[in-house]
Amino acid sequence: MGSASRAVSCLCCPCKCLACGLFSCLCSILVSVIVTAGVLALILYFIFRPQMITATADSAALSQFSLSPASTLTYDLAVNLTLHNPNTRVGLYYDSVESLAFYKDQRFGYDPLDSFYQGTKASTQLAADFRGQQLLQGDVTAAEFRQEQTDGNFAINVDLNAKLRVKVWAFKVRGPNAKVTCKLSVPAPGATNASPFQPTDCKVGF
Repeated sequence: MGSASRAVSCLCCPCKCLACGLFSCLCSILVSVIVTAGVLALILYFIFRPQMITATADSAALSQFSLSPASTLTYDLAVNLTLHNPNTRVGLYYDSVESLAFYKDQRFGYDPLDSFYQGTKASTQLAADFRGQQLLQGDVTAAEFRQEQTDGNFAINVDLNAKLRVKVWAFKVRGPNAKVTCKLSVPAPGATNASPFQPTDCKVGF
């Protein structure tokens, strides 16, 4: 009875049966593609075993860091960073590299860096220098600045942004944008009660 009903339905509306068959075929193809892509991704993962790059702020020093009554920040900050590629089969190209310095979530410094290539199991040292003046917004920032100056250490964030290209054997493909965030405690210039700078592990995201 069911077969007869389907046959009658197809005779009455052949387009409906064609659409159902086409939809079923497309679903089968889509499932096959997804499964194949998943298996291929799993195979590539076990072959290359990609690992996250690591970053460390090795040193940070303030030659000048002062705030005028008009909330203009005058700064001279030097930061040395090390990036490490732990992968054994993947090389990395860093393009459009830029370093930025923040105080209380307000950007005050910018230093573009040269593009570079990082081979497998390689480490790269980078030096970012920030010098100039920048107007800070808000009375709270000024109050916090005075408190940290009294305490002897400033809480400064240094970010590193770069566009990545991935090298696998002779192939180069575009990778994600990398963002390195370093939360630093930097001794205030001339402070006798400052805590020495300690090398700091940075957060790496994409």
